[in-house]
Amino acid sequence: MLKLSQTEKHFIIDGVEQNMRNDGRARLDYRDFSLETGIVSQTNGSARVKLANHTDVLVGVKVEIGEVDQDFPDQGRLEVHVECSPSANNEFEGRGAEEINAELISTLRNQLKNSFAVDWTKLCIVKGKQCWILYVDCIVLDSAGNLFDALAIATRAALYNTRIPKIEVMEISPTETEFEVSDDPHEYSRIDCSNIPISVTLGKIGSKFIVDPSLEEEECISNRMTVSVNKKGHICSIKKSGKDSGVNPSELTKMLQTARKIGSTLLEELDKLLEKEEKVTTKQGFFTD
Repeated sequence: MLKLSQTEKHFIIDGVEQNMRNDGRARLDYRDFSLETGIVSQTNGSARVKLANHTDVLVGVKVEIGEVDQDFPDQGRLEVHVECSPSANNEFEGRGAEEINAELISTLRNQLKNSFAVDWTKLCIVKGKQCWILYVDCIVLDSAGNLFDALAIATRAALYNTRIPKIEVMEISPTETEFEVSDDPHEYSRIDCSNIPISVTLGKIGSKFIVDPSLEEEECISNRMTVSVNKKGHICSIKKSGKDSGVNPSELTKMLQTARKIGSTLLEELDKLLEKEEKVTTKQGFFTD
């Protein structure tokens, strides 16, 4: 775990008060991010995101046919796994990553399942029997703050990049069905990612709040809020944590407005990058519609 001296913390807090963060950003400046898709050949979709070449995450999506969840007999299933590499941060050595892994898995799963992000009924093959299972595997390669935002961006990109093999379902009898999965790489369906949100994390340092906190700034945060925002500007979920549990209503309203504005900007930038990546892979002959 990163340890800062009181002098270093005061320097960061004073800088935030003056709207000058220790990496040169203003309070509401988000770091630039880079994106690569389709880089893991053993998956049906993948994406790698770097925040300012520091925080570095990789997400792979694998699709397999399995039994439906009997509580949701007409829907596909989602399995999320997050692994923080020990080389990414000393905090992730030994059992240190277990708690943060569990928190990231829970938050990411809830964001995808509970915000109408994906039409899960379209991933059902035979109602009450078979469905597509999406295995979303995330690896944190380097940690320099704001892990969940990076994972949310990379997950949306990986799902956009995912190709699900075409499947033909044949009814043999009223109680028996068979299905055939195409092995033609050019025959596939896509996941509609238009409603999948990304997240904007805000942290209160001193009397002000910032977005996209760095690793050093996370040590100075008294209150943290992660807001999921979709392309329509809707707030899909809010997760709050921190030592200070109080947020006054006027400050909360301002934080939510900021999250919506920044989230919309990030989504617009992300979609432009995804379209650019799509053109590159199509031109190279990896995918054709």
